[in-house]
Amino acid sequence: MKMQGINQFLIYMAVAMIVYYSLLNFIVRKRSPRPYIKILLLTLLVTAGGMIFARITYGRNLPWWIFYGIPALLTFLLPPIVLRMSWREVLRYIPLAILMSPAIHIFFSFFIGWHEFMPLFYIPSWRQLFG
Repeated sequence: MKMQGINQFLIYMAVAMIVYYSLLNFIVRKRSPRPYIKILLLTLLVTAGGMIFARITYGRNLPWWIFYGIPALLTFLLPPIVLRMSWREVLRYIPLAILMSPAIHIFFSFFIGWHEFMPLFYIPSWRQLFG
């Protein structure tokens, strides 16, 4: 199944936003009331904003740390500040935030055969391994 261009990117982005929104809700699950609006705005800024920024800057002869680094900084710094996370929440959030993108990449690469989400490392699809 090959789907290139903007449609594939939008699917990646939608999945990343769902995963990230779920991650933030998991991290602040013990809060009452839960800051749903802040979580939604962070999801839009960090995932959609970060992915659009990376897509625009990738392949423009910029160092990798620009197109991956700035979205990563947004991911690691913005939510703990905006949500005023406790140290316990930060210590849960950072490892899960680090694992989120590779997990999405592995899922799409292995099950669907899309390898573009994180082109720095290649995961073969199940068809390549067993077909």
